[in-house]
Amino acid sequence: MTELGVTGTLNINDLPFTADRTRAWRELREAGEAVSSGEEIVLTSAEAVEFAAKRPEIFSSARAFDRLGSPVPLVPIAIDPPDHTRFRRMLDPFFSPKKMAEREPELRRQAGELIDAIVARGECDVVTDLATPFPSQVFLTLFGLPMADRDRLVRWKDAILQFTDPSSAEATPEVMAHALELFTYLTEHIAERRADSTGSDMLTQLIQDTDEGGMSDNEILGLCFMFVLAGLDTVTSAVGFSLARLAADTEMRHRVANDFALIPAFIEDILRVDGPVPFAPRVTTEEVEVAGRIVPKDTTVMLSYGSADRDPRRYQDADEIHLDSKVVHFAFGRGPHRCLGSHLARLELRLILEEWHSRIPEYTLAQDKSPQMPWPTGTMSLQSVPLNIKPSSRSQ
Repeated sequence: MTELGVTGTLNINDLPFTADRTRAWRELREAGEAVSSGEEIVLTSAEAVEFAAKRPEIFSSARAFDRLGSPVPLVPIAIDPPDHTRFRRMLDPFFSPKKMAEREPELRRQAGELIDAIVARGECDVVTDLATPFPSQVFLTLFGLPMADRDRLVRWKDAILQFTDPSSAEATPEVMAHALELFTYLTEHIAERRADSTGSDMLTQLIQDTDEGGMSDNEILGLCFMFVLAGLDTVTSAVGFSLARLAADTEMRHRVANDFALIPAFIEDILRVDGPVPFAPRVTTEEVEVAGRIVPKDTTVMLSYGSADRDPRRYQDADEIHLDSKVVHFAFGRGPHRCLGSHLARLELRLILEEWHSRIPEYTLAQDKSPQMPWPTGTMSLQSVPLNIKPSSRSQ
């Protein structure tokens, strides 16, 4: 047993993620299962991360997110059981596989239209042309908001994320103004639905729902903020990593393009190997021993989902993508705070990959434009993925 700070110390901001993600995760794991990074403890092994994720009474998500100082409750991630349990009982049905399947035709059409525009142009940056606009359109569609607001939503989202990105400087007046615009925009639409709740969109249904006492306007606003905070850039990241990986691996690309039944397995393993969320914060509510270390009360503990997902003690050939095996990964978290929108994220990724490969089965990374990932960052994501594309004859 070791005391805080005695062994396993590094600065996670100095890890070489930009140059080599595989090496960076390996260096983090080799530092220990419970590593000191400044005032924080980083849990790196699958066992340690799972231990903490399944004990919200000790590793509090609410206390961690309280430190962000959000003006609204970030439902449900910033709330611990038992209140969290009530919110999940209310919200899970809205994000169930059945509910998401009802949205598939419309979302598939939108994905196809974005990809058709790429085919027409004959060139593509996956991040700019597809991975960024699509999840914002999905949010607007689900919540019944005007599609014309897509580009504004992207700007607002980028501003909100600056509050939580460790690489960002202090928020500028412009960033604060964008955040206020989003707050006002959502508040006005929630008020409109309260006055006329006759629609079938998710926002209207949430307002109509009275199970478990229903949700207040402030709680619905917090849910919308949480969706923008955690549900847009994460999908952008996954789309970018997916198409970049397939563009670089001809054999895997051909297998996926020729057999769409492999797409779900590819999605699960790309999320494991290159998951969007590297760390999830918690704050300890009491002294606890984890991975052989004593962690004091009120310590910030980072659950390293990315490191756990490459733990060779849990996964065979942990740094490789496997199309022929089923994995249970950490990309959507573990325990009660497991991602509310996991079924939606899977649907978005599947639709993108199916519609893309039905139109563009052949593509490669543009020469001299290797995709780059900034670090440190709150969401691991490639800044740009320029591709050379060769559309199928039927898509032209």
